[in-house]
Amino acid sequence: MRRATWIVLAVVALAITCGKSSPATPSGSGCVATQGSTCFGTQNYVEFAPGNFPVVISMPHGGAIAPATIPDRTGANITTATDANTIDLGRAIADAFQSRTGRRPHLVICHLRRTKLDANREIVEAAQGNADAVQAWTEYHGFIEQAMSTVGAHGFYIDLHGHGHTIQRLELGYLLPASTLDLADAELNAGGYASQSSLRLAMPSTSLTFAGLLRGPSSIGGLLGSATPSVPSPAAPSPGGDPFFDGGYSTDRHTARLPGLQIESNFTGVRDNASNRAAFADRLVTALVTFLDAQLGIR
Repeated sequence: MRRATWIVLAVVALAITCGKSSPATPSGSGCVATQGSTCFGTQNYVEFAPGNFPVVISMPHGGAIAPATIPDRTGANITTATDANTIDLGRAIADAFQSRTGRRPHLVICHLRRTKLDANREIVEAAQGNADAVQAWTEYHGFIEQAMSTVGAHGFYIDLHGHGHTIQRLELGYLLPASTLDLADAELNAGGYASQSSLRLAMPSTSLTFAGLLRGPSSIGGLLGSATPSVPSPAAPSPGGDPFFDGGYSTDRHTARLPGLQIESNFTGVRDNASNRAAFADRLVTALVTFLDAQLGIR
């Protein structure tokens, strides 16, 4: 899940079917994705639920579809674990946005099992040359870019994941490795690290220092507070020697267009059941709405 330089090696026509049904039963073809409808890519492997709030949330690793026509991905260092319940978590976050703001974020979901496609990798590693997987990968990132075109210049991107690490806390990936987060605030502010991070496009809009935006009291981690432990945050400015995901392909690619981050969510208390997913979603949206208003002027 760590960052990789993104290379687009294939151009595939984007075929869309859409409707308000489940991915297994699309209801038409050729329609334009609009808020209130749900669009599906070829063979229903990718879903796009357009919203009307300038936040785009993608979920690459929660899918369960495993067609025999796509071989299992193989090779050294290939990760195939499913991020359990992240699709349900993303939908809970969208519902929490609706409850709090009256508006919904854009959702983009890969329904293929990660054994078949890793949408958070560059295309060669992600699809391993299979035409159906390449098509799904292209549609997935095409839907994200379509959502961002709707949002315009002022929005926010979240790539939503789940980790299996022992420490039950959120890992907020801003494309900065643990060794960078180990630095003092003064070093972070003076070293050009803001331009390397997924928050670089937020810097012209905020009055905070980079360290403040990253892990101060008004950061996302700071606003989540003790009810939702996270790193980086005032309580945990750096993961130190503990495992940590700093952001992957999608965050690297799509925060060239909008500021954002990768959220690696822990299982216990966040993803494990519907009640905890709803409670966490409400806390996260409360923090995000405050952050987006104060730091990006998104109201």
